[in-house]
Amino acid sequence: MDEIKFGSLTFIQGQRGGKYPFCNSLFIDDREKVIIDPGSGEKVLKKLGMRKEINIIVNSHYHEDHTSFNYLFPEAKLYVPDDEASCFRSLEKLLDFCGLLGTSLEHAWRDILVNNFHYRERIPNLEFRDGDLLNFGDTTLQIIHTPGHTIGHSSFFFPEESVLFMGDLDLTTFGPWYGDRVSDIDQTIASLHKLLTIPAKVFITSHEVGIIKGDITKRVKSYLEIIDQRENTLLAFLEKPRTLDEIVNQWIIYKKPREPREFFEPGERGMIKKHLDRLTKKKIVSIKEDERYLLT
Repeated sequence: MDEIKFGSLTFIQGQRGGKYPFCNSLFIDDREKVIIDPGSGEKVLKKLGMRKEINIIVNSHYHEDHTSFNYLFPEAKLYVPDDEASCFRSLEKLLDFCGLLGTSLEHAWRDILVNNFHYRERIPNLEFRDGDLLNFGDTTLQIIHTPGHTIGHSSFFFPEESVLFMGDLDLTTFGPWYGDRVSDIDQTIASLHKLLTIPAKVFITSHEVGIIKGDITKRVKSYLEIIDQRENTLLAFLEKPRTLDEIVNQWIIYKKPREPREFFEPGERGMIKKHLDRLTKKKIVSIKEDERYLLT
């Protein structure tokens, strides 16, 4: 695994280049030893834990690819977004936030989260919120609440190092992800514009892109344009009335059918529903009595 340092910060690239089901992690080597989003891989994190005693885990949000190796550090304190603390304490609450509780996929996802991603209910030691400053010695971390991807998704700014950890606002070619029950398209857009105001020189993303130096304005613009591209494709498909299932089966978000379906379909359905709700609110789309969507 690649390790790149910025002062006390060490970038740890996730397996498969940080692609899901892994993510990039950040290690803070200061008076407190801190791991941010331990989802980079079991081998590299076990090796880190053997070299350094991890005192604190900081999770940017509750998603499984960011929390999957929290269990490797049972003695570490756990710091999480206050809006999502209940998801760490309760698997039911996590499933609820994801929009899976009470659905036909609930049982399958319980198994996936516990057995594939090592989910363990845990009481957080600290619930942080926007503007909080966390000090780990000489290293200061500023919390920047960037909801949309999830309700409590947070980015982390290190002012001394001029480093911004963007989490899952990751600027990949796939585009923004907002498929959970608590996700929101407009909040995602606002959060990205918010990050453009942060005076960082180095930007770290959770997936694929990894480290970006310099101005990210063009990357953010291209990333946000993907939202419009999805919406335009959806509107073209609504040239005649369609049911939600018919729209989901077009795979507008993922661009092709993905297997296993029970794993990918909730995200496709959740994101399409977000677009339909947004377009209905704008009175661009309406819903017929037979629950088919059509252009207004």
